[in-house]
Amino acid sequence: MPVHRIRGGYANTYLIEDGDSCVAIDVGTVVAANRIAQYFNRRSLDTSLLKLVTATHFHIDHVAGISRLADLFPEVEVCFFETVGEYLKRKTKLCLIRPSLWLKGLIVFMALEGHIRNTAAALVSDKVGIPLPVLRVWLPLRYHAACTLCEGQPVPYLPTWELIATPGHTTDSVCLYNKQEKTLLTGDTILTTSGRCELNSFCCDPTAIRHSFQKLLPLKVANIYPGHGNPLHNIGGLEAINQ
Repeated sequence: MPVHRIRGGYANTYLIEDGDSCVAIDVGTVVAANRIAQYFNRRSLDTSLLKLVTATHFHIDHVAGISRLADLFPEVEVCFFETVGEYLKRKTKLCLIRPSLWLKGLIVFMALEGHIRNTAAALVSDKVGIPLPVLRVWLPLRYHAACTLCEGQPVPYLPTWELIATPGHTTDSVCLYNKQEKTLLTGDTILTTSGRCELNSFCCDPTAIRHSFQKLLPLKVANIYPGHGNPLHNIGGLEAINQ
């Protein structure tokens, strides 16, 4: 079951193929959306094969390209974890990260290769997913989004992938796990920006993210596909991850 990393922003975008279906994860910029379309064109794939787009959490660098993707793939469904629905309906707030951590995160991003190109991509993308509650009024979605994905249930169109709630970075953070392939898409729960797997310290709830890691720890994992950093393979489990 191929997992393709699509470059085009600060966060990694992934395209998962499963037979006659494809699912896009974390389309964070219009550039990432365009590159998915280019991938389909190169392989002469019909746009109807892209069935679903979702995100590991509702932050701008993971969702800001979804409206462009929906324009390019008119039949694609947009569906998020159920917690996102409460946020979009203004019933709950996504937890806020301390300003000092935002500054630290900004410094880290600026040190990464291609940060000017990635910033340019972000500037021409949607501005939804900025974690300030008042902006939900001023920055509405340009597409219909269902928010019905639930923990422990197979991901639609990906019957061998399971969604796991991993709050900590945000309250709505999730990972996607394929037991057969021993593969974990970690979103911003586990990162590899330092060249090795580590639990994300840039989070709104440090206690919650440690609890989430304990939930993931028993999983048999050989392959990590993080929200930021390079995918790692043959890691031999999560026990050695820096916490």
